[in-house]
Order: sequence, then structure tokens, then C-alpha cells
Amino acid sequence: MADEELLGPAPYGWNYITLGTACQLGGGDIQTGPFGSQLHAADYVQVGIPSIMPQNIGDNRIFEDGIARITPEDAKRLSRYLVRSGDIVYSRRGDVERRALIRDREDGWLCGTGCLRVRLGPCGPDPRYTSYYLGHPTVREWIVRHAHGATMPNLTGR
Repeated sequence: MADEELLGPAPYGWNYITLGTACQLGGGDIQTGPFGSQLHAADYVQVGIPSIMPQNIGDNRIFEDGIARITPEDAKRLSRYLVRSGDIVYSRRGDVERRALIRDREDGWLCGTGCLRVRLGPCGPDPRYTSYYLGHPTVREWIVRHAHGATMPNLTGR
């Protein structure tokens, strides 16, 4: 996508770059959620830290109804997967168009299994702008076309 002008020419002084490059230049990164071997079904609890799964991701929002939860101890153990306000979370498998901007109330929740966390970093592009850009139909279609996997589309951290 770095050289593709998906939505027309960039404004003067702007460049098209990959999302990974934007994260790297901004001091952020892209991180997949924990693998199943790190977090088992038996680890979920009734009361605790919410764990964002693909089914909790709506159109740029997180839906808390029916959300899985983990203990504070598991959250500490899996701290590299916790989201911060301004992160963007994607469904990593299946409906890879699903994405949500993390807001203040979701700060510290877990980026769960099956999700991908995009952190633009303190010097990166504006997260709100980026999230809405990523939601444009042309960009969403590009993402689907470039997802890996013949049976089920998959996003990777690359």
C-alpha cells in the first residue's frame, strides 16, 4: 500500500506509507493477541479485565456485551497484549475488516486471541484519523484483498 494512492493523491507534503512503517516511525508497533497456549478457556473469569475478541469488534467500536474477562494476575502476565487509548484493534481472522479505535474506557483491556493491535506511537499519525481512514470502503477492500489465507482471510503483524 505504500505506493498505492487508494483515495487519490496525498495532500502536499504527505506520503503514502505502510501501516507498519507508520507505527515504526511513530514509535509504535503491531502486535497479535496472545496465542491459545498462553491463554486457555479455563483462564476466563466472571469478573476481571475485559479481553477483546473479534466478536466484540464493531464498526470502530468495542462492544462489551458478552465480553470474556481475565484475572488481574493474567493481565499482568500478558501485559504486552494490553491495549492503550488510541490503539486500533483488528479482527485477525475471518472478517478482517473489523476494526475499532480503543478509547479511554478500554485502556488496559486485553487484545485477545484472534485480534491484532496497531499502536501508532506518540509521534505517529493521529489514531482517530487513521482509524476512520482504515474504515473507508476502498481501504477495507484493499485489506481484504491482501489478507493471507485461501479458506479464511488472515492478517499478520507484517
